[in-house]
Amino acid sequence: MTLVGVIPAAGRGVRAYPYTQTIPKSMLEIDGVPLIRRNVELMRDRMGIRKIRIVIGHHGEVIRDHLGTGDALGVEIEYIENDRLALELGYSVFLGVRGVESHAVVLLADECYIGTNHDELVRSDFGDALAVCGMIQSPYAKHIRKNYTVTLDGDRVTDLHEKPTVVTGNLMGTGTFLLSPRFIQLLESAFAGDPARGPRDFISWVGQRCREGVDVRAFVLSGSYVNVNSRDDLNWGNYLLRELSFEKKKTSLVYVVDGEEERAARPVDSFAERPEIDEVIVVTRRMTPALLKAGSNAKVRLLPPLPEETPIGQLFITGLDAASGDILMTSYSDDTFSARDVAKMLVYLKDADLVVGTRTTRQMIEQGTNMRGLVRAVHLFLAKVLEMLWWRFDCRFTDVCCVYRAMWRSTYRTIRGNLTASGVEVIAEMVIEVLRARRRIIEIPVNYYNRDLEFDYVRSRYQNVGTFLRILGLMLRKRFSAMG
Repeated sequence: MTLVGVIPAAGRGVRAYPYTQTIPKSMLEIDGVPLIRRNVELMRDRMGIRKIRIVIGHHGEVIRDHLGTGDALGVEIEYIENDRLALELGYSVFLGVRGVESHAVVLLADECYIGTNHDELVRSDFGDALAVCGMIQSPYAKHIRKNYTVTLDGDRVTDLHEKPTVVTGNLMGTGTFLLSPRFIQLLESAFAGDPARGPRDFISWVGQRCREGVDVRAFVLSGSYVNVNSRDDLNWGNYLLRELSFEKKKTSLVYVVDGEEERAARPVDSFAERPEIDEVIVVTRRMTPALLKAGSNAKVRLLPPLPEETPIGQLFITGLDAASGDILMTSYSDDTFSARDVAKMLVYLKDADLVVGTRTTRQMIEQGTNMRGLVRAVHLFLAKVLEMLWWRFDCRFTDVCCVYRAMWRSTYRTIRGNLTASGVEVIAEMVIEVLRARRRIIEIPVNYYNRDLEFDYVRSRYQNVGTFLRILGLMLRKRFSAMG
């Protein structure tokens, strides 16, 4: 069967606002990959489709710039402009399939399919069926109400119900359709003459054809499916995809040595012993015998020492740039953090793009640490200022300056070009940029210790008025430059 792929991607994405303020909804990312690219790759890899039509409209240039001609993906992409967005999905589907003389596979651009059997769909024999609707089992009535349900007679569809208020089964309609040339002709006839009089609700129009006796079949897809309309949908899609392959992900921990070279080896060994860590990247300005000995561990990679004048922020960036893992963690050489918290961070990372540790939870702070009194109050103040500045982003923080954290490489890649600070304030800047990228951040309490017997508190050269003012200034500058 010769197939042409069609992806309607012209909508304004109103339900996903403000995520769609500057990009189309189909460019929202699941695990670092835009939805529309995932669907192009699904057509290519699972259905053998090489010619794909994409109907663009709202911010369509963003899709063009990302996918180009399709050569880089091994497909041929043709773009079709929809300049009448008020005519809604029905018109976009019509534009996409118009003139196609073979079977067409339609995938809605704002959906994510994980581990589905689309290959079986295109191999199945549906006889004289004019169209096939892809269905999937869902245990969640809330999800089904956002899509559509069908009335079946065997595998034949006798009616479709868009966004049902009452859900009686667990079969949910998806945005996958296999349309025959005869069905395409029916759709073309519906838009003949004045397109404004054509069907705007594609699902309801297909349902009407079913009630008239047109042969439409149902095909039950396996795997997982997410119809993306909100932040929660994005988070759910990220979780499903990451959970599927989490055990295969490689984790790198960037360990920044900053003036504690002689005693930094013990924490390196502790992190390297963790089974969850695949490599420890050690970044330092001065190599010592203790660090060289720690570097003999197969998991440890010592980067060449950086110049003495290299600021602390650049040490972190250098290590993150050099790390090879799918998951990137950071820690610091004052030995205040516990390697056993690695497992806890990774559990939460399945549900987030960035997991940040907080040292402000009293029950987890050892007596003698510096996260008490005025220092604790200042960290809480900075966190609440950030919350206030980005209150629409649904963020909750108590410690945005903690260097103990974990993020996905795809998240770091997204924010890397926006990191401007070279000092310790880059730690807070990472949180800001992940927020600005509309990614999910979870803050969790971590253990915090003072292991220096010579001092009653953790020493830190960065806990001073100058650092506080630089971080506060960075927050204000980032916020108000984004509004300009």
